[in-house]
Amino acid sequence: MNQIEIKSQEVVEAENKLFSAQLISDVETLDQLLHDDLLAVTPVGQVVTKKMDLDAHKAKTMTIEEASTQIEDIKIIGDTAISIVMMKAKGKMLGTPTEGTFRYLRVWKRFDNTLKVIAATIIQIPQ
Repeated sequence: MNQIEIKSQEVVEAENKLFSAQLISDVETLDQLLHDDLLAVTPVGQVVTKKMDLDAHKAKTMTIEEASTQIEDIKIIGDTAISIVMMKAKGKMLGTPTEGTFRYLRVWKRFDNTLKVIAATIIQIPQ
């Protein structure tokens, strides 16, 4: 069966899979979950592509030492979903040490039977 509309539980599962892959820099899983044309904006305003993200995980300039996440909201629009995730983390983002609470907005889109992140933005929440 070829599903078109996304279910909230699918997004939760994809978010959990993404978080687990980020924690251990599982580049193979990240490659599957991130769309080839992904664009993301970091807390310092840098635009990051899928290649840049994967390369950073391979080079260990993108690492998470400690983290916890909480999905705050999911909105479904047909074959696209928007997730808002709060993450408390300590690690490095593109080589820069970082620690704090971050809010992620991700746009997930269905491609065949797979959800992929097509866009994301990350902001740091002031303490």
